[in-house]
Amino acid sequence: MEKRAPHYRLQEILAIVSARGLGVFTATAAFNAAAMGLSEIQAIAIVMTITRAMFYKSMTTHNDRRKWQDVYHVPCPDGKTAYIKLTLQAGVVVIQFKEK
Repeated sequence: MEKRAPHYRLQEILAIVSARGLGVFTATAAFNAAAMGLSEIQAIAIVMTITRAMFYKSMTTHNDRRKWQDVYHVPCPDGKTAYIKLTLQAGVVVIQFKEK
């Protein structure tokens, strides 16, 4: 299922990222950020630039229609666009970070 409005409050998610840093990234998100040539600090900095205007869609997971994920397309300093998927599940916030 998809919707065109964010499921989560962006400021709440950004506060968690600011407080916990890379600890809120899944291993896959951290790996993919590195594959884009980004350091941990750069990846976190890019997440912290997310605004409501960058929102793309909100969708449920394939395994559980009750778990929502908000997707943002975020410009990077090198001109690439990051596809960043955010959620609030078990303390993990950034579950996907890859080149769009």
